[in-house]
Amino acid sequence: MKTIFIVDDKDTNLLLAKTALEGAFKTFALPSAERMFKLADKITPDLILLDIDMPDMDGFEAMSILKKDEKLKSIPVIFLTGKNDAASEIHGFELGALDFINKPFSAPVLLKRVESHIEMDNMIKAIHHKNEELMKIDESKNNILAMISHDMRNYLGSIQQAIDLINLKHQGFDDNKYIKIIDSSAGKALNLLKDILSINKLEAELDDITFTRYDLNKLITESNENLKLIAKQKSINMIFDFPEEPIFCMLHPEKFHRALDNLCINAIKFTNANGTITVKARVVGELVEIHIVDTGIGIEPEMIDKLFEKYTKAGRTGTAGEASTGLGLYIVKQIIGLHSGTIEVKSVVGEGSEFIIKLPLASSTE
Repeated sequence: MKTIFIVDDKDTNLLLAKTALEGAFKTFALPSAERMFKLADKITPDLILLDIDMPDMDGFEAMSILKKDEKLKSIPVIFLTGKNDAASEIHGFELGALDFINKPFSAPVLLKRVESHIEMDNMIKAIHHKNEELMKIDESKNNILAMISHDMRNYLGSIQQAIDLINLKHQGFDDNKYIKIIDSSAGKALNLLKDILSINKLEAELDDITFTRYDLNKLITESNENLKLIAKQKSINMIFDFPEEPIFCMLHPEKFHRALDNLCINAIKFTNANGTITVKARVVGELVEIHIVDTGIGIEPEMIDKLFEKYTKAGRTGTAGEASTGLGLYIVKQIIGLHSGTIEVKSVVGEGSEFIIKLPLASSTE
């Protein structure tokens, strides 16, 4: 049974309130705020009905003390008072009161109001408890994932090192199909692990990401040489086309770099030798549009809607046998969404694909 403290310096009010609540709650009738604090050292109530006009310590002063006490500050308080002016109510709510019930009061109404607030408080506590449980589960998941990822990376790295040693010691062993399967599988597993860790890190950092007014052209230029080198390995020509004037957006440079690189590497993956990939940026009104256009194999219409799903089944092997984890484009969309941007795809099978990112421009004051 829930416990209610009724605090009032008038015996009549104490009797009326106690009579109204008895049977439904365990009640304590207390003639002063001082008596309330003494009893609260021994018993923690579930709700307090507090008068305002009392000698020695009034309800507002008592409320201020309650909210500063670590043990008592979360207890819901309802002012049961003869004061009905707006200034008193506003002051009471500013101090943290849950509600005001004016005297003279109706016993049935008082009971219903108290029952309603007790039920609401129970729901809030249940939500807080569930949130604490979820936070513990999430923390446990992150700890387990961190431990597994550390060990898995070591194991997979050891497998790939062992394969390299076998190939060094046994010339021509690199043609062994079973060695190739082991090497390929270890590489795929390592890439999948990296993508899973990237998603976990991204989701964990959602509330702590800091954005900077950053020149998009500078960011694209920083990727040029590395991407051109990767494209050259497949004899693919990469073209970067953007205006000389700076294009400022609010970016997290490291994460947006990751999204742009993912899209370009994805284009390289699905473009045949001697193909072309063009990365261009243009200001359109209050937005900047970034286009990644390739002359690759294209995407079937039924796959386009699934491209950005987590662990999508739309993942395919690249034109040179490159593996896909089904997570790369999901990560891209999450990062672009963090930047208040959008991404869309246009594609024709056999002719190529175009990924279009739209980001808001940063204002001169940001």
